[in-house]
Amino acid sequence: MNYRLFTDSALAAAQTLYYGWSYKVTLAAILALLLHKHAILFYAFSVLVFLDCLTKWIAIAHDYLISQGQNPTVLQSLIGIKVARSKGLISSEVMKHRFLGKICVYLLCVMAAASADLIMVELYKPTWAVGTIIGYLTATELLSIVENLNAAGVEAVKGLIDTIKKKRM
Repeated sequence: MNYRLFTDSALAAAQTLYYGWSYKVTLAAILALLLHKHAILFYAFSVLVFLDCLTKWIAIAHDYLISQGQNPTVLQSLIGIKVARSKGLISSEVMKHRFLGKICVYLLCVMAAASADLIMVELYKPTWAVGTIIGYLTATELLSIVENLNAAGVEAVKGLIDTIKKKRM
């Protein structure tokens, strides 16, 4: 074995790794934060709350279009959101506060559950709070989305409401 060639190769590899180390460490830290399990749960909750708001808008637009004598499809109700907003039935300010308020409440609930689980770990007891809270909040948000779609005239989701309510209990 050529130890000189091995040493030179190892030093060259070390220099390559060292070059731009600050960028590499920063990028690794950002990726670790963005792809952490808790961050992904936060993104998923944010998507659920956004979908809840969107389906609420669709239901409001559907009701408005019905009051105008139409029998709208889901797509027509989605497009009708703009008209419902212009009539003052949908307020971005109200929805923004609703979205941010829900996210804050969800975070508080999950942090409280995480604290409870930490206490259980210290007491050598099984943890259950985070899974229970996240499961309940997820089912509640899903139920709200399905109810909004039902209110928007989507008949295919009527049976889901009872199913989700049974699973949530």
